[in-house]
Amino acid sequence: MASTPPPTVADLIARAERRFETATRQRDGLDQRRKAAIDGVAHALRPTSMDAAIPARSLLFLDLDGPEPLAAVVLGDPDTATHLTWQVSGAGIRPGTAMWGSAREAGELLLAQQAAGAERPAVIAWLGYPAPGLLRAIFNRAARTAVERLTHDIRRIGELLPEAVHTAIEAHSYGATLAAHALARLAAEPAPDGHRRQRIDTLATTGSAGIPARLLADPRTLGVPVDRRFEAVARRDLLARCGRLLSGRTAVAGLPFAVDGHPDSGLHAVTGHNTSRYVPGASHADYGYRDPGTLSLDNLARILIGGAPTWT
Repeated sequence: MASTPPPTVADLIARAERRFETATRQRDGLDQRRKAAIDGVAHALRPTSMDAAIPARSLLFLDLDGPEPLAAVVLGDPDTATHLTWQVSGAGIRPGTAMWGSAREAGELLLAQQAAGAERPAVIAWLGYPAPGLLRAIFNRAARTAVERLTHDIRRIGELLPEAVHTAIEAHSYGATLAAHALARLAAEPAPDGHRRQRIDTLATTGSAGIPARLLADPRTLGVPVDRRFEAVARRDLLARCGRLLSGRTAVAGLPFAVDGHPDSGLHAVTGHNTSRYVPGASHADYGYRDPGTLSLDNLARILIGGAPTWT
């Protein structure tokens, strides 16, 4: 009898895309939030919706069963990847309004990782939680509620990949708060029978809304080596600083990296809290943490593949 081949991420993608086809056929009978999520995913997956340099997108999951639609889109091939990055976004970023933008940002990161020397990177644009609005983001409840889904997804994908794959989390704004809760959960879990403990090799945060101090009291709590934790807050990112002040959370206790520009290299400075601000042809150029051409994206790409930032 022939043995059953081991499952792959491609199998998960194939199932997700079959379910998406079914959801698309049923779209007209759904409420507006679910229609918007289906439309957002469809736009993100459409081959002509982004610059041709950005790799094709695949659907990892679209969950329409809960109170809020949840989704994740993957760029690159995780099954053959040398580097895998989970990109976790912050307040207000949901599939119905931001799936295309999140997938584009993941694509720009993948291209920057290739330019930085990664052989076969893959990036997951993960919008798998009901991201809170700005007011609710000063509390930790949304992160504690969402931690089960993020840890489940990290475990599920990690178990399908070779142990040698360098795995990282890039988290922005409230996504950093969620990422810290997830890392603490993963680090505290015993390894399941017959499986290795899932690890995250690198954590990089931008515009972080802060991390509860109790998660930083012991360097081992997050499970990521202290010398592989990085953080940056732009000089003009007042929202991140206000968020930490109002929430009582603290910094990630990681190594700083520069995001405020490097004119000699032609790399632009981040000019606010958002991940994407640049509009071609605008009379005044603003830049977000994940915009191409920024020092922020250049440094993130190097950090997330296991290297060090060029400028700190």
